[in-house]
This record gives sequence, C-alpha cells and structure tokens, in this order.
Amino acid sequence: MITRLLGVALMMVVATAVGQTLYVSDQLVITVRTGPSTANSIISNLVSGDAVEVLQINAETGYTRVRLVSGTEGWVLGRYLVASPVSQDRLIIAESDLAEAQATVATLEGSVAMLAAELEVTGRRLEETETDNASLTKELADLRAASENVLSIRDQNESLRRRLNERNEEAELLAIDNDRLRNRATRDWFVAGAGVFLAGIIVGLIAPGLRRRRRSQW
Repeated sequence: MITRLLGVALMMVVATAVGQTLYVSDQLVITVRTGPSTANSIISNLVSGDAVEVLQINAETGYTRVRLVSGTEGWVLGRYLVASPVSQDRLIIAESDLAEAQATVATLEGSVAMLAAELEVTGRRLEETETDNASLTKELADLRAASENVLSIRDQNESLRRRLNERNEEAELLAIDNDRLRNRATRDWFVAGAGVFLAGIIVGLIAPGLRRRRRSQW
C-alpha cells in the first residue's frame, strides 16, 4: 500500500514535466523504443544534447514517452534526460554567443570609428563656420563703418555744395558790384576828362586876355 502511494506521489511529481523540452544528458547513445521496457523494439537512437518533447511519464518503469525533432514518438529512460542542454552544447552555444558578441563589438567599433571620423569632420566644419562667421562679422562692421563714412561724406558734400552756392552767389554779387564800379569809374573818368578838357578850353580863352592885361600894366 505504501509503495503504491509512493508511486502515485512520484507520478504526480513527474507529471508536471509533461510538455517540457528535455535534453539527453552526458551519456552514450540511448535508445528509443516502441514501449516502456527493454522488451520493446528500438526505433531510433539519441545522442548527448539531442532535444525531445516530453509526452508522457511512466514512474513505475522509469520510461518517458517523447517526441523527437523528426516527429517520431517513442520511449526512453527518463534518467538520461535533463532540463538543460549538456555542458558541451552549452559550450557550443556560449562560443556561438561569444562569436556573435565579438562580431557585434567589431561592428560597434567600426561604427564608433565612423562616428569619430564624422565628428572630426564636423568639428573642422564648425571651426570653418566660426571663422567664416567672424570674417562676415568683420565685413559687416566694415560695411557699417563705410556706410557711416558715406553718410558723413554725403553730409560734408552737401555742406560744401551749399557753401559753394553761397560763394557763387557772392561772386555774382561781387561781379555785379565790380561792373557797377567799373562803369562808375569809367563815367567818373569821362566826367573828369570832360572837365579837364573844358578847363583847358576856358584857360585857353582866358589866358590871352590875361597876358594883354599884364602887358598893358607894364
């Protein structure tokens, strides 16, 4: 009775593994049979690391019904099945993961190198842009200064133009005054000449009479 209860309990415990994927442990080749005993015929063989799907567990015989990767179903001894891949397979997986990680690292290093090169180019372009900005700022300042100079020169030219107009007007007035003075001088000379001429005539008329009068007095 006790043995039967233990068997039932064992069956309840191992029943939780149904549907789980197990792996052939680090053993030699194991056989897959048509039934849960050595009396059944062998239908296939499994080697360490082969994966199988658990379909049924027979706690009394220790056999487990499994489905192979090929789809074949049969019975194998459950003590040769483990829940994780064997160390050799784990090593292969680890090596594969390591190779993949190394390839990823190499790719990332290449990407980092490319980014570093792009960063260097971007840095040079930034320096060139800053230099161009400084040059443009200086040119802008020069243009502003030149504009201010142009405005100042324009104002000076306008002032000089006004002064020139004033001088031209003064010159015209002086020319008019000069012409008027010249005309007046010419008229004065003409009047003076006419007076001298008349005075000469008068003296010429009076002088003989004065000479006769003086002679008569002598």
